[in-house]
Amino acid sequence: MITRVLPLCVALSVLAGCAGMSEQACVTADWRTVGFEDGTLGRSPGTIGNYRQACADHGVTPDLDSYRAGHAEGVQSYCRESNGFQVGRSGAIYQGVCPADLEADFIGEYNAGRRLFELESELHNTEARIANNYRAQESIKQEITAIGVTMIASETTVEQRLQLVTRSAELGRRYGQLTTETQQLERDRALHERELLDYQQTLASRF
Repeated sequence: MITRVLPLCVALSVLAGCAGMSEQACVTADWRTVGFEDGTLGRSPGTIGNYRQACADHGVTPDLDSYRAGHAEGVQSYCRESNGFQVGRSGAIYQGVCPADLEADFIGEYNAGRRLFELESELHNTEARIANNYRAQESIKQEITAIGVTMIASETTVEQRLQLVTRSAELGRRYGQLTTETQQLERDRALHERELLDYQQTLASRF
């Protein structure tokens, strides 16, 4: 059983690995533990290439065998069937790290979670677009109001008024386009809500 002492490098790293890893971190790293941590996070064993590149600047070569041994143990935890759903729902990309005897069950749960993530994302993105359109229309209304004030100002020239009329017409067209787009988005939102609810009910029936 590996003692789970989290190296500073691993704590601060992202999927790309420990870019700029210090000499001390390279020298003192427990590569078995680093591999174990990467394995439990579902990172590819090829991640060690990032460590190798960073540590090469300090004349240090990671212990590949220790890293691989730790990684193999780590993926045993990551590839649990019960973890697959959570990984999928988080939106994380499965990097093909699970051994054959665990992959089928893991993938089944991962795909179920991934589908939920996709449905929730579609609904969220549609709602965000609707909100953006409403904000854009509010901005247009404010600009049209400002144009009206400028139009009647005594210091506004005839040429400026013509330009303002043109601008006002452009804004009016854009407002109409946003209205049409928002109506379609609201229909899409209703569809996404229905799909999400149906899928959530399907998931509930599994337990």
